[in-house]
Amino acid sequence: MEEDQFDESEPSKTQLKKLATELQGLGQQLTAFRTSDLDRLPLSDRLRSAVVEFKRLPNSHGARRRQLQFIGKLMRESDKEKIESAIAKLNSSTIQVNQTEQLILELAEQVIDKGDTAINELVAYHSNLKRQKLRQLYREIHRASGKDRVKFEKKLQTYLQSLI
Repeated sequence: MEEDQFDESEPSKTQLKKLATELQGLGQQLTAFRTSDLDRLPLSDRLRSAVVEFKRLPNSHGARRRQLQFIGKLMRESDKEKIESAIAKLNSSTIQVNQTEQLILELAEQVIDKGDTAINELVAYHSNLKRQKLRQLYREIHRASGKDRVKFEKKLQTYLQSLI
């Protein structure tokens, strides 16, 4: 009598399904990124084009679900760890950009609200900022109205962002 022997070097069917589900989930994460961000990830050309195609598809008749399964299949050929670490780096850089933008908006708001007091504090803390330029922008913002005011506020934000 011959008994079926279990080969421990090969993963079980359950482990294979779990891995396939993980890869499909990672592929779904990729679909949330902009096309420009996909260029910064270590993806094969086929995988990248499959993700771009997913974004183009309507969600009728399960087209996106099937495309997601195809992306999961292509993910098997990719290096999961490299892609995960690149996604983590991309997410952390996005968070830093958002925090910087928020800081710039807060600084510009302080200059608009407090005037010379905020300008003097900013110049003391950031020596590369020009007091005269900040005061000029502050005056232009308070003289202008409507669309012109928004334009000068954007100028102030751009100036702060370029030097901080």
